[in-house]
Amino acid sequence: MNNLPFSIQKFVFQQESLATIVEMDDTTGVEGKNPGYFVMSSAPPNIEEAVEDSEATQQQAAQGVEAIAHHLHQMMATAADGSAELVITVHGYNTSLSGVKAWYKNIFTYINRHDSAIAAAPNRVFIGYRWPSENVALGKPEKMIQALAALPPLPRDLLVTGGVCALALLIFELTAWGTSIWGFVLSLIFALLFVLGTLMLALVVLRLVVYFRDSYRADNFGVLDLVELLRQIDMAILKRTAAEMFPNTVGEANHLQAMAQARGYWQRRSRNKVRLSFIGHSMGGFVVTNVVRILSDVFDTASVHKQPDSCIGDVFSLGRLILASPDIPVLTIVSSRANFLASSLRRFSESYLFSSEGDIALRIASTTANYIAFPSRTQARGYRLGNVALQNHHGGIDDYGLINLASLDQDFSPSLPIGEAIAQSHNNVMEQLFLTYRRSHKRGVVTLADLFKVQASQDSNRATVADFFTYFDCTDYIDIKYDPSNNTCSAKPTGILTRALGHATLKPWHYFLLTLDYATGKRDVHGGYFEGQFSQQLLYGLAFLGFEGYLQTFDADHQVALSQLHLACQNKQIQGHLSPICYRVGIQSGTIEGTKAEMLKAIDNDA
Repeated sequence: MNNLPFSIQKFVFQQESLATIVEMDDTTGVEGKNPGYFVMSSAPPNIEEAVEDSEATQQQAAQGVEAIAHHLHQMMATAADGSAELVITVHGYNTSLSGVKAWYKNIFTYINRHDSAIAAAPNRVFIGYRWPSENVALGKPEKMIQALAALPPLPRDLLVTGGVCALALLIFELTAWGTSIWGFVLSLIFALLFVLGTLMLALVVLRLVVYFRDSYRADNFGVLDLVELLRQIDMAILKRTAAEMFPNTVGEANHLQAMAQARGYWQRRSRNKVRLSFIGHSMGGFVVTNVVRILSDVFDTASVHKQPDSCIGDVFSLGRLILASPDIPVLTIVSSRANFLASSLRRFSESYLFSSEGDIALRIASTTANYIAFPSRTQARGYRLGNVALQNHHGGIDDYGLINLASLDQDFSPSLPIGEAIAQSHNNVMEQLFLTYRRSHKRGVVTLADLFKVQASQDSNRATVADFFTYFDCTDYIDIKYDPSNNTCSAKPTGILTRALGHATLKPWHYFLLTLDYATGKRDVHGGYFEGQFSQQLLYGLAFLGFEGYLQTFDADHQVALSQLHLACQNKQIQGHLSPICYRVGIQSGTIEGTKAEMLKAIDNDA
């Protein structure tokens, strides 16, 4: 048996709607119509705590892989359209195990009990993935002691010396020593050592904030263990296909031949593979995007081509990517050599970004931390993708809803190639998206078009990676809070991620107030998308149903449904910018393959 780097448990309902997590061989409880699994990387928070998983844990993990593969294989055999989907959710930085479990149980409950459209089409498997994140430990004495004990000798000695020098400076101030020349010289030396000691203390604080430690875990454990999970599921489905095609295979040579035939079968079935979709929150967006990048490198040598398809491995095809406040560079959606994710992101059929200008966890904490590590010489490029926002132009209700809907109806003729339509459009996404307030810039903000013109020295109106995404700016989002675990709502609507003041841009004073709100627990400025009633419906609907499926929850006529979605976003003060790809495929009945090919051709021709 392979040594699997993760453990697997399953979600079940112990009562009518009470979700819980049990072992794979536990027969109590009832599985959902959409089965759910909790997968946790076995990597430890600290390397000293690394231990080999027990044989029982390994057997449970192998059993979990087989169960997931069985569900997907059965769904493809029984579904009317022969389709099956695997939706994986990945949490972010500074997330406790209990918090992750509670969130994933809420998702499992929501898709099986509270969304009739998702529950009505049980051809999806949900995986909640946990990588070894650590909680911020500024208030825990034992963590402080561990951090001090782990300091290398030189920083430790400088920290101790700095503390002694601080005491010496205090004594100098209280005595006559500081008035002599020697006292003055010693004071300067003590002050220098005190400053060095303070810098060493700052290192300890950075460790306690755990951002860099979580980044290391996400990159080296979270990403690679999730890649291995997908590889194991891919292989398990392939083995099931081989056994189905050649049920009486005996011998290693015949087994290898059967596997080769099964691979050929999946290659011919290029249009009906297992659709693989992701929801990534915060640093989970980093995990998801890098998983796709590695899968592309490992599985598909064709990924180096200018127009790669969505197929990954033998049985998967990339479906939908949902990023909520992703902690990844803002240049991720700008076509340039600096964008190391462009080739993998454009392989998804649908991509969505949920963001907030007031996400101070990204704007302050993450941006400050990445100031040390991210190779940028300008401030604007150091911001994170989760902080991009759409501009307010009118100062009223017309700022909200799908702000490019009129432009799509007017500029995007079905007969016009999508690249030409984007170039001629009067509503360019790069001009609409901005990063931060800056008085010296046109309209008072730094737009992505400003960055793009400098980054690529080309026309920002041409098609870019940004046009693959549909954007939902939730800065002014107002709604009631909804808890799927007990099916309860808050008494009255409130600003979910910010105070929802409706300003054109947020100023430093607003960020200060949001910091207080976040610190006191008044509102979750970083993860509020998973608390609002409409935002949960929107985010999970797009993740599990896709754009066309979600529109059908409004009306059978997609044009009418799109108008209703626009009004729903407008009512909740959400700004949306619909991807031209979604519009061409979902409203104008274009094919996803043909539309993506046109888009990629336009990007490459202009590059």
